[in-house]
Amino acid sequence: MFEVKKELLDSHEVLLEVVFEDEAVDGAKRRAARKMSRELNIPGFRQGRAPYAKVLHYVGEPAVVQEAAELLLDGSYSEILEAAEVSPYGLGEFVDMQPSPLTFKIRVPLEPVVDLGDYKSLREDWTEATISDEEIEQVLAQVREEHAILEPVDRAAEMADELRVNVHATAGDDVIIDEDDIEVVLSEERPFFSLGFVAALVGMSADEESTFTLALPESMEDPDLQGAEAEFTVKVTQVFERKLPELDDALASTVGSFESFDELKQDVIDRIMTQKTEQAESVYRNQMTAKLVEMATSSYPPQMVSDTLDDIVGETSQRIQRQSKMSLEDALRLEGRTIEQFREEAMPQAEDRVKQSLVLRQFALAESIDVGDDEIVKEYSEFLAQIGMAGQMADNDLDLGSPMANNLRNTVLGRKVMARLMAIGRGEADAGAEPGATESVDVQDESEAVAEVETSVEEAAPAGAEPADEAPGDGASGAEETEA
Repeated sequence: MFEVKKELLDSHEVLLEVVFEDEAVDGAKRRAARKMSRELNIPGFRQGRAPYAKVLHYVGEPAVVQEAAELLLDGSYSEILEAAEVSPYGLGEFVDMQPSPLTFKIRVPLEPVVDLGDYKSLREDWTEATISDEEIEQVLAQVREEHAILEPVDRAAEMADELRVNVHATAGDDVIIDEDDIEVVLSEERPFFSLGFVAALVGMSADEESTFTLALPESMEDPDLQGAEAEFTVKVTQVFERKLPELDDALASTVGSFESFDELKQDVIDRIMTQKTEQAESVYRNQMTAKLVEMATSSYPPQMVSDTLDDIVGETSQRIQRQSKMSLEDALRLEGRTIEQFREEAMPQAEDRVKQSLVLRQFALAESIDVGDDEIVKEYSEFLAQIGMAGQMADNDLDLGSPMANNLRNTVLGRKVMARLMAIGRGEADAGAEPGATESVDVQDESEAVAEVETSVEEAAPAGAEPADEAPGDGASGAEETEA
């Protein structure tokens, strides 16, 4: 019926040249003529009744050949791929057609492939999180500040006092601040607005008003106001002396349900340790992911990057809509940019996302990481507890085939992938037998759960596609011929 030649391209695509036999083309031309006869009003004939020769004369042979070519290609595409031994990533792209003999050229993106290399040898130094006495003291000092007792005083304001003030500030014709009853702590460590503003309030008393000029800080959102001179009119309505409570059991009972100061201090230590451990693990995960991606080699078609770029544009558009209630096009227009420029700027991000996604997928397959239904139910139960609905809904209310269950599965999968990668980096992974990690794996034969690994490990790989079982895009190109 047809003959296929294929040429492997450096872009991890294959160029197929398909030549159809004359007999197949003649049959397709007659089917095409019948189809066109049913769709056209050919003079002298009822629709669908015009003979082949009349249709050919009425519409012209090129039109019939074009219709026949589409019928042949639509009906034979899967057979063409099978004959060429091609596993496509997505739909092929029509390149060219020659009518005699009927010949198609189609560019087909190939399934990506990944070789992880000797990933089990990857190591990264791990340092356990530690807490210094100074860090504990800083948090406890903040607790005292947050629970300071305010006592009104009939004197001029001093550093460390807290004031209630009405503020009006202008820069040229722009009103910067126009607020009443603002709480201002006179502090050099955490100054309100600026150190100059704090200094101007020192020495003022209740019911006193003052006007002064200050340079606006560089932190102003409007670039035109950064460093600009502004005139402030401030009226002090109240002055309070801030008395810090002692670090004792009484403060502990005020802060929370602590029976003693020692319990409060231990809670502070635990919270600091949790935060520092999470930060250290996040950095470590990123470092190990980067090393894994750097060691691996991957091949993928341009279409995969383009698809991921579409995802990035869509995500950004949704975020802009949520935050600013405007379209991405309008937001870019305000910055003097276009969607095309945005896509070009986001291209490196799309490339990184594809590489990370593919490598993490392959890693999950190589390590046989999967998620059981019982783990999804457990995650759901913990989720209900977090949102305060543990008593209102039961674990068996979860449909394991629902989008929510799929999201929970991805969350657990991502956590397990990162835990395993960190264990390897620390040298804690069991030696065991090599699971074929250095060979490319056909994802179609593996668990479907792994197909979503890029969405479950958000920091590492938000998008991508499955690897396949051969790497034709290795820089060499050639031609093979197959008949079907």
